[in-house]
Amino acid sequence: MNTPAHIILSAVALGRGRGQQHWLAITLGALLPDLPMFVFYLIQRLGLGRPEQLIWSKLYFDPDWQRFFDLFNGLPLIALGAAIAYWRRSHALTLFFLSMGIHALADLPLHREDAHGHFFPLSDWRFVSPISYWDPAHHGALVLAAETLFVLAGSTWVVRRGGAWRFVGWSCLGVYVAFGAFAFRMWLGTELGR
Repeated sequence: MNTPAHIILSAVALGRGRGQQHWLAITLGALLPDLPMFVFYLIQRLGLGRPEQLIWSKLYFDPDWQRFFDLFNGLPLIALGAAIAYWRRSHALTLFFLSMGIHALADLPLHREDAHGHFFPLSDWRFVSPISYWDPAHHGALVLAAETLFVLAGSTWVVRRGGAWRFVGWSCLGVYVAFGAFAFRMWLGTELGR
């Protein structure tokens, strides 16, 4: 799933009732598992000027970068954080870790070659799904269509909650459209460059 879709999923799942006031914790929890990938991309592309093809075909799979990504996607670490937050009676922090967990669990069935080590640090095993959220050769077009419909419907629902959630919903929708345009431009450039 794309990052804005993760945020909307967590907002829909956790942002009602007592969770309504904890919009920031829920949003940051949904964002954090993807943050290392953004750091990686900014370093590789803007900092070092590396080409897209090299970034996504080789550098992304570097074992050190993979461990860095796994640190933020490891379900055992997320569960430990949630348990400590719950034990400490911190509702906001519990929602933060639950939001991270929803993100990781949603990614689990939608990643193939780019699968995360969701059981880090207990195991390096990666579930290589038959479905990809981005690769058309592995149902990516269907997943993208379903995700787009979900983001449209979910953003609308979140916006209707009002308050800070209105900002979250509109922001996710705007970023989703901008990211889609960026991804299409990168894909078009890659296809034309073949």
